[in-house]
Amino acid sequence: MVDPNLSVELSRLESARAEIPHVVDRYVDVATRLTQDLRHSANPHQLVAEAATSLWEEACVDIRSKTFDDRSLYWGRLLLHKTLADHDLDEFSPTIERLSRNLGPHPSSSQPQAIITGFDPFGLDMNLQQCNPSGAFALALNGQKFSNLHVKTMIFPVRYADFDDFCVENTLEPVFKLDSTVLVLTVSMGRERFDLERFPAKCRGAKRPDNQDVNVTQTTDPFDPPLDGPSFLEFSLPVDEMFSKMSSDTRSRISDNRLVTTVEDGAIEASSLDALEGKHALSGSGGNFLSNEVSYRALNLQSKLGTKIPMGHVHVPRIAGYNENQVRQDFAAFEEIVSVLASIVPLS
Repeated sequence: MVDPNLSVELSRLESARAEIPHVVDRYVDVATRLTQDLRHSANPHQLVAEAATSLWEEACVDIRSKTFDDRSLYWGRLLLHKTLADHDLDEFSPTIERLSRNLGPHPSSSQPQAIITGFDPFGLDMNLQQCNPSGAFALALNGQKFSNLHVKTMIFPVRYADFDDFCVENTLEPVFKLDSTVLVLTVSMGRERFDLERFPAKCRGAKRPDNQDVNVTQTTDPFDPPLDGPSFLEFSLPVDEMFSKMSSDTRSRISDNRLVTTVEDGAIEASSLDALEGKHALSGSGGNFLSNEVSYRALNLQSKLGTKIPMGHVHVPRIAGYNENQVRQDFAAFEEIVSVLASIVPLS
């Protein structure tokens, strides 16, 4: 019995394996070991947890030493889910999702840390070879250190159902409450440049489907996600100081994006959050898909918890399919963004 939240994604697995076998099967040994171990164990949950953790850890090591590619983690996770389905053990699917994405629980730490999130590949019905550089950046940065700032990363699914189940809030609330957390960046693939999305919005309306082939515009447009919060929020990144410390090459590729769309005024360049008071959102500066929503949910949660750490969303340049050279070049610029922020944010 396959979890209905994964059946569409699993249905693409064999086609992807035929088209990009070296990508899909890079971590097939993890699934093979799990299959073998499940035959002889009375504690399947522990085996599943070990396999999921191993998948994440191998992907983090692999991306630095081999191909700079996030896709194998995505397909390797689906191979683990298929293994569970083959053994009628779908009740352990949440364990795979949580641990192979590094969603926690995260132990407390006395060292100042930055939390950086990425996303799975999406748009796979159009291109099975699609990557998501935000996921690659997350894998490459996990465990890295900038000055005295330690980086912890995680990768979210591109599924409305998980967002409606508060996967963002459930993951981020514990780390927000840690005194050691001093910076949060949510990251996704976006447009041609690096966009700092100043005004995320409480809205949905993207015509593209999520990875379950759910398209919210087929039912209601615009659609408000089930959230209690204002139409617009503003990030808290120290933009001016960031720009002053960056190299000219990186600075030329980054925008402080203020473009939003409201019911009342259409597309506008918002001068301030006050200027958006009373407006109804059709899209935030980050759009109206899950990229915008992860940022909104993170900022909305921060507001409810009353924390003050710098936080914001970065759209990194989009890639059609996969291009390792472009991913590496864009990562160098993103790494500079993180390094500059590490030199700015208070560490206590």
